[in-house]
Amino acid sequence: MKKFKMLLSVMALGVLLITNVVPVSAAEKIQSTKIESLSELDLDTYTQELMEADDGIQLYAPAPALTQFKLLLINSEKAGQETIQNSSSSMQVGSRLDHGGTWFQAITAEVGYAKTRYAYFNGVRMTLTATEPMYLDSDNIVDGYYCLWTYEGSEYEAGTFTANSTSANSPWNTMSLRFNVY
Repeated sequence: MKKFKMLLSVMALGVLLITNVVPVSAAEKIQSTKIESLSELDLDTYTQELMEADDGIQLYAPAPALTQFKLLLINSEKAGQETIQNSSSSMQVGSRLDHGGTWFQAITAEVGYAKTRYAYFNGVRMTLTATEPMYLDSDNIVDGYYCLWTYEGSEYEAGTFTANSTSANSPWNTMSLRFNVY
């Protein structure tokens, strides 16, 4: 009976993962080329979304603690760029496009100042390829950072992206995320 319940749990998880993948037309796919610099992207759109989230952003405090850590975009050789939904009403936990290839990229956003950060794809540590300061208002004070992570290695069809970021100051909290890539 215990094995039967375990089998049902695994089957239910499989159904959940499969139904989370939404077919996307070729017109919706963005080119499948590597991002070399964060300046290639329209980060203003992401900045606006972060400001609208209202998750405890401290706009006028010096060196704010880490208050948000989100995955914004993934990019792969096979599927190209996919923007990740981070609204408060729905949190995307897996990719909608069919990713794969020999390289994978992810862009994370940190609101607040991080002391240490790292990311893994399928258990392999990713390279922090670029960072770009984030300005959430017009005071010319850095409010956080966009980080571009790159994996280059053996061919993959699916996997898991995980990342952690630890605040540079009190309360020295660590925020983490996990995302399934199909």
